[in-house]
Amino acid sequence: MPKKKNKGKIKKPTSSVAEIETFYKQKLDEVRLAAQLAVSRENTTSYTMETSLKEQLHKTIVAQKQKDKELKSFKDRLAAMSYLFKSGDTESMNNPVSKTRLIEMYDNLKLLQWPKVKDQLKSRSIQTKVVQGLIQETFRTAAGEANKKKQQIEEAFGLNEYSSGQAPQKVKEYRQLTVQNLQMALFHTNKEELLKTGFPELGGPYSEEVKEDLRPLISECYWLSCLMALNNPPLQPDWRNLVPSMDPWDIFPRNIISASVM
Repeated sequence: MPKKKNKGKIKKPTSSVAEIETFYKQKLDEVRLAAQLAVSRENTTSYTMETSLKEQLHKTIVAQKQKDKELKSFKDRLAAMSYLFKSGDTESMNNPVSKTRLIEMYDNLKLLQWPKVKDQLKSRSIQTKVVQGLIQETFRTAAGEANKKKQQIEEAFGLNEYSSGQAPQKVKEYRQLTVQNLQMALFHTNKEELLKTGFPELGGPYSEEVKEDLRPLISECYWLSCLMALNNPPLQPDWRNLVPSMDPWDIFPRNIISASVM
């Protein structure tokens, strides 16, 4: 009797190989998918980092441009200030010792302060010529003291009348700025203290009452004369062209002029 063939045993290996192939294909697909996801994540991270770096770089560039703009504005202001300090005729509203402001202070002294003092002096029976001589001497003494300080600055910078034409331009500029700073320091100095150090005696046979009346005016004259002398160019009241007036107490010149043409 012939043996029966076992068909199941023959098909079973074939089925196992197919399952194995399917299994490994699935695993291979999973590995490929995982690799693709990893690459995708890497690309995404790289793109995010690149975008972040670009944004940071853009912000840095914008901030740097703003700083450069502010620095340029600051340098421009410094250059403008330097030019104002070097130019005697150029005015600045922020400069309290400009030529215009000095003229205004002189007019205030002549037109507002002096009338109050002269009314007090009239009651003291003091001669106008004596007072006028004292005021002129005060202006002259103060200008002389200011000129001495300016000369000391020039000597400190190695400048004098023989070498000034050959001195480097920067040296001249900084020397003028130093004089300007001295002028500003005097502007903020107490006027009474300035008079004590520069011109302590009123001079002449004045009574204590007259000295008391004159001291605020003399202090103002001394202070203002120092500021005028340190201006570029130096300024002083035009004493040589004092116009005679019907009022003998009108002792202040109408104008102030450059000291170079006095």
